[in-house]
Amino acid sequence: MTITTSERGRSPGSEAGGSPAAGDEARTRWWRRPWVGPLCLVVAVFLAMGVPRYLTFDPADSKIPPDPQYPWHYPVLVVHVLCGTVAIVTCCLQVWPALRHRHPAVHRLSGRLYVVAGVLPGGLSGLAVAYASPSGLSMQMSTMTTSVLWIGTAVAGLRMARQGRIADHRRWMVRSFALTMSIVVSRVLGVVYDHTILPPPGASADIPTLIAWGQERAGLASWPGWIVPLLIAEWWLVERAASARHRARKARRG
Repeated sequence: MTITTSERGRSPGSEAGGSPAAGDEARTRWWRRPWVGPLCLVVAVFLAMGVPRYLTFDPADSKIPPDPQYPWHYPVLVVHVLCGTVAIVTCCLQVWPALRHRHPAVHRLSGRLYVVAGVLPGGLSGLAVAYASPSGLSMQMSTMTTSVLWIGTAVAGLRMARQGRIADHRRWMVRSFALTMSIVVSRVLGVVYDHTILPPPGASADIPTLIAWGQERAGLASWPGWIVPLLIAEWWLVERAASARHRARKARRG
């Protein structure tokens, strides 16, 4: 998986980094990729704030209250959280340019872990968690849609890599990266809503009011949480492709 795309064909030696473009990319200094450090920092903070409560394996610590009607809900939720953690950590390793170019074996290994130990079990468990979620129909439908797209993009990217279609592999994994980060985006949107358009009810609010507020907040954060990153990823892919074609035409004219 990588977030570097190119529309040019695979010239001889391109797989080994022998092409001029690959060499230029490999020599790119870290300050030319200013998003890598902040991305890892945001992910680290997100995991530190959300994951430890599920490492106790105590339903009382769960942010999502378990439903007695579904006794399997909490164990599957823990699987979803842990596999999602594997996915988001390996995703950060995948988009780290220095690791990708200097240690391709680590890149391939982390990519396999991303799909097999992260996305596949995380997406399947996400479908089950969404089915039993108390967060309302909107949140359930959004989570199910995200899980299906998450699995589909990762499997497509892995299939392209196994077939040697590296450019296609990169495009599919950019989409998968956007969906992986959707959980972070939705949590940030939830906090923004709390301080703007959807403040929490007062301490005197009754249970039905709290439930209605929580379901509305979850739905409003969930849908744009994955749609916006995916649209940005598609825009980025189109712009990169157009830029690559422009450079190719310029080189031919030169």
